[in-house]
Amino acid sequence: MMEFSSKEDPLKAGYVYRSGYGQGEEEIRLIAQGAGEDARDLELAFTVEERRYREEEASGKIEELAKQLPSRIAKGNPSLDQVRTNLDLITSDRETGFRIRWASSESGLVSPGGEVYGEGADPENGQKVFLTAEIFDGYGNFGEAEIPVTVFPPALSEEERQKAGLLEEIRRMEGQDRTKEGFYLPEEYKGKPVTYRSPEESGHIWLLFMGPVMALLLRARKISNEKQQRKEREKKLLLDYSQVVSKLQIFLGAGMTVRTAWERIVLDYQDIREKGEEERPAYEEMLQTYYQLKSGAAEGKAYGEFGRRCMLQPYLKLAGLLEQNRKTGTKNLRYLLQTEMADAFEQRKNLARRQGEEAATKLLIPLFLMLGVVMVIVVVPAFLTFYG
Repeated sequence: MMEFSSKEDPLKAGYVYRSGYGQGEEEIRLIAQGAGEDARDLELAFTVEERRYREEEASGKIEELAKQLPSRIAKGNPSLDQVRTNLDLITSDRETGFRIRWASSESGLVSPGGEVYGEGADPENGQKVFLTAEIFDGYGNFGEAEIPVTVFPPALSEEERQKAGLLEEIRRMEGQDRTKEGFYLPEEYKGKPVTYRSPEESGHIWLLFMGPVMALLLRARKISNEKQQRKEREKKLLLDYSQVVSKLQIFLGAGMTVRTAWERIVLDYQDIREKGEEERPAYEEMLQTYYQLKSGAAEGKAYGEFGRRCMLQPYLKLAGLLEQNRKTGTKNLRYLLQTEMADAFEQRKNLARRQGEEAATKLLIPLFLMLGVVMVIVVVPAFLTFYG
């Protein structure tokens, strides 16, 4: 392989570097000097596929990844021999670029998405489930790994364990002699005396009317919370819009295709989320679009649905630009994004100004309260002195 210093342009030597494993294709733009008629320069643009593994190299990497999977999917469980909560069944590996597809021998206990439903499992010995991981690189290299897990019921709280134990004792006494008219409930449980009453023994008829009233109040509260959440989501979407457009422009300027730039933004966001950063709705919608593209959806359709899910005019416009790019090309898109970015930053400044005005308005209430307290402190002593 040819080596170049950091200051040397490899294109001058006629060499083009590929993207790393799993990083997707890259669009290359260059000038072919003297290749045209009358030794004129020709401007060229072409796509370079990502680097691929050799067959034996891919097989080794697949085997290595298969050995790592048991420790990587356990998530919050101590081990795969004692699974009580959901597993992290990863669908891709960033280091190798491999994709992973999962299947479960008991989807009612562990779904292919990693959800665990252990309520019906044996609490003593658990229930064995076999997960099959199909690992492939998209170029014909394929491997498979079978991972056994043992599913147990979810861990119970102390109150839930007490309840389950008492119910077990009641079932035991109920089953002693079913020819009798009835049976007595346990008088004590774990050394403590127990008495019983019916749930409806409240003694207050008016409480019957509280149910509908509370239901209406809870419904009104839910509607108010949903409205507030939508408003907060729209605010975050507008704040992030200029950043999304700026990143797209930067990556397109670096020679990436729209799809590759979109993937890079999403993967960077996933890295930030893994470090505990706050969830951002704009990038969450981009993540959903990324999954649609990976599953084979058409780019134009996926971008259009992205804009409709965001439900804001700037994102609908961005989706329209990306769909239009499928026809007009990346060069025109970069110019349009540059114009859109200027508008986006202006919108962000206006939004920040409005938020400042809202915050100032909210501060008026405590300001008037403080004024009232000061007036009381001044007026009351004067009043007492005058009438004293």
